[in-house]
Amino acid sequence: MVNPKSLTNEQLMYAIRNGEFGSDVTASRHKVAVVMTQDWCSEWKRMEAWLCDMSGCDDLDIYLVVYNKLDCFQDFLRLKENQWRNDQIPYVRYYENGSLFRVSNAVPQEAFSRFFCLSR
Repeated sequence: MVNPKSLTNEQLMYAIRNGEFGSDVTASRHKVAVVMTQDWCSEWKRMEAWLCDMSGCDDLDIYLVVYNKLDCFQDFLRLKENQWRNDQIPYVRYYENGSLFRVSNAVPQEAFSRFFCLSR
């Protein structure tokens, strides 16, 4: 079982300033997923239903950013849409050993497991 973590304001501001999350996020464990969404998104609600039950995913951290609830909403939205060129939600960035290896939007549990939890 994996419990999604929230990013601190400092971690969010680092990403906004630098165009990427810091290594304290991307390398917090061997495998990291950062899920970015808005709370009203129906596709997010479907992902949320299974995200915490990721048994078989060893050494995994999942971070959750519900960015429409952030004080820095507009700045974060510009990062996501302009720099990362993704205007869909949810948006997921996948890291292994601190390096980005995949991005996706909403995915079913099977795809997330295939991308991330099976031995690579």
